[in-house]
Amino acid sequence: MSDPPRSGGGDARAAVARGLEEHRQALLKKDVATIDRLWSDDLSFINYRGQLLTKAQRMENVRTGATSFRSIEFTDLVVRPYGDTAVTTGVVTLDGQYSGAEGSGAFQFTTVWSRRGAQWQMVALQMTKVEK
Repeated sequence: MSDPPRSGGGDARAAVARGLEEHRQALLKKDVATIDRLWSDDLSFINYRGQLLTKAQRMENVRTGATSFRSIEFTDLVVRPYGDTAVTTGVVTLDGQYSGAEGSGAFQFTTVWSRRGAQWQMVALQMTKVEK
């Protein structure tokens, strides 16, 4: 398998890693303005229960507190840029709830980011529970 394109990769890696950290902080603080900026309007989120949610559904969950977190920790984070797109993978350990149901534990995740002008936005997120 060939390596990801390297042109501008360092800047893209840093920008997407910053975006992921902003995302983490915004979820912890229920900062809907930052979340709205970071999530694309056509966001697809597949939660660990296999449910597909839109940006509007996720925003409503954050606004109402149905989705809330006491802690969010990333490990094994890898950011791979491909031009105006970047893919991240890693493990996130959560203490909180999704859509009003318990959502704590460790999850493998994949996010897809797209550069739109100068702004990187998350366009897709999928999570899979890590079974022990």
